[in-house]
Parts: sequence; structure tokens; C-alpha cells
Amino acid sequence: MGETIVRRSVCAIVTLIVLSGGAPRLAGQLDPALVRARCEVVHQIENQSIIYGAIIDGRSGMPLPGSRVHLEWNARGEGGAMFQNRVAADSEDGGYIFCDVPQGTRLTAWADALGLTSPRVAFVLEGGETVREDLNVILQQALGAVSGFLIDDSTEQPIGGATIRIARAAAEDVTDSNGGFRLVDVPVGPHEVVIRHIAYGEPTMDLVVDQAMSTHAVIRLEPRAIAVEPIAVTITARRKWLEDNEFYHRLERQLGSFVTPEEVDRQPHRTLAEVLRTIPAINLRQRCFPHCQVQIEMAGSTMRGCIPTFYVDGRRVHQLTDPDDAMIDLDTLAVGPEIAAVEVYRGVSESPPQFYGRCGSIVIWTRRGLR
Repeated sequence: MGETIVRRSVCAIVTLIVLSGGAPRLAGQLDPALVRARCEVVHQIENQSIIYGAIIDGRSGMPLPGSRVHLEWNARGEGGAMFQNRVAADSEDGGYIFCDVPQGTRLTAWADALGLTSPRVAFVLEGGETVREDLNVILQQALGAVSGFLIDDSTEQPIGGATIRIARAAAEDVTDSNGGFRLVDVPVGPHEVVIRHIAYGEPTMDLVVDQAMSTHAVIRLEPRAIAVEPIAVTITARRKWLEDNEFYHRLERQLGSFVTPEEVDRQPHRTLAEVLRTIPAINLRQRCFPHCQVQIEMAGSTMRGCIPTFYVDGRRVHQLTDPDDAMIDLDTLAVGPEIAAVEVYRGVSESPPQFYGRCGSIVIWTRRGLR
């Protein structure tokens, strides 16, 4: 089963089971039923509470072997004196299970891997709860940028409206009227650049991104028509409320992530949390004890415990409930099925001036404004 470490205190006996058997089997080992069965083998205790999960790379989602996982809580000793308890052990394959954890008190879990530390996650568990929490360690990765121009090799004219994409990174841009483009947050190293334009086909090229400088490229293309399916044009009337507030202007510039009114209408009556979960730029984790709150971080952010600023119908309504936990109660925003559209900006560099947010910003437009 792997290494088992037991730490005793006046309030509880906590067993940390460190999983073994190889990283490819980790998902199966973290099956909730199997987790509880393992703990019941160690402790013949009814209604014991359990915390388990994986220590993973926050970028790739892969388990991190050789991590160290911690659980900490406060307890009262003889005479009512408060003292701190902690259990910790090394995880060879990136999985952990805490059996028979203290109930009705605040618990804090975190992990260390490759000299870096995950955000601390807080729990309060009651009898019989089994909670999975994967601990994300954001591994540092060298990033660079690519900029340049796209030019017709025959006419020397700039090529606008072409899509430039790095195949191995989430970096994409559309050339402007001068043929210019810029790709940011590109991992250092060799890459394949994919270009797509209806008049030039879909050529590719190789380049190397250097950490010390912004890679500049002047790309020359020869016209090459490609076969396309018949084009169907759909004309959609724009919502005046959103038009007046420049929603569509920002949508066309694609500086952030957007949920349009048409996308909302396809699945109406969703909660704000459900809508936010559809946006890749957001990492959202929900806690529902004693009431539902969520921890929201922008994907790829290195600012731990820093939640984005919320705007509703253009007004800032930042509802941070506990700065220590960086948790927010989305119900306090009172939007629910009134959601008409959403804009998400990951940081200051993306955010329009009117929607500034040090940790990014989430702009919610409601149907109340459309009436």
C-alpha cells in the first residue's frame, strides 16, 4: 500500500497514506470508494472524515512524484492551551490520503514540489465526509514572445486577417491591417508556427523562442487558394445595451475570453458558477461547508490567493469574503439566471482601463440592463 505515517495528539490520530504503484495507476488509486476502503483498513472507525487527492503540476495537470504533502490544524491541550498539529510525508507518485482527520475544526493542506509550494487549501469537515482536493504546484516555466509581420512575397503588401498560431502553446493572434502580429507567453524553445488565410492556405514554419529577447519574424507568403465549403452567413442583431457599453468592440479585439448572449441563450437558467466553469481562462473550486463559496484564480496566474475583481453591468462589486482564504460567495452577486454575457480578462495587460483588476477581472452583463 505504501508508506504509512501516524502522528498522535490529544485530539486526533491522523494517518497519512502515501500511494505507490506507479503514476499511471494514480487515478484508479484515488477512486473515492477505494480511498475509504484503505482508511478503514488502517482505522476501524465509523464516520471517519478523509481528505485525499493528487499533487499535480498546475500547468500540465500531471502528477508530481517526489512531492511532500502537509496537513495542519490547531488543537487545545491540557488546561485549554492552544497548540499546532502537523503531519507530513514524501509522496513517491504524487498521491496522498489523510485518514481520520479532526472534525469540526479548520484544517489546512499544502504540498511542496521541486522547491515550490502549492496554495494552501482550507477545510472544515464533519463526520463521514470524504473530500478530494488536488494540490496544484505551478512550476516555473521560461516564457518569451514572438512578433512580426506577414507580407505577400509577390506584391510586398501586408497580409491582414491571417491567423497566426503556435501549435504547442495557447498563443494565437490575427494580423492587423499592417500585417502585424504578436504572440505572448510562449514557452522558450523550438516551435512550429501555423498560419491560416483563405488566399494563402495553411503554411507552417519553424522558429526558436529565446527567453532573453522578443523573437521577431518577417514571414513572406505566396498566394495559394484552398478549397472551402459553401459559406453560410448568419446575421445576428446586436443587443443595444451591450453595443452601447462597447461589449462587441472588445469581443472583436479578442483581448480576453467571452461568453456571448447567444451562448448563454443556448443553455439558459444557469448559475454564475456554471457559466464561469465553461471559460478556460478561469480555475474555479467550490466549497460548500457550511455554505457554498468558491476559490477563483486565473489560469497560469502565479499570484496565489489573489481573486479577480468583479464588475456587474459596468459597476465594480468585488465581494471578497475572507482575504485569508481568497474565497468568494457568488450568490452575493445576485445575478443567477439574469446573466446575459460575460467578459474575462486574465490580468492588467488584458483588462480595459474601465475594468481594471490587479488579479484580472470578470465583467458580468445582466438581462436587467437589456430591458
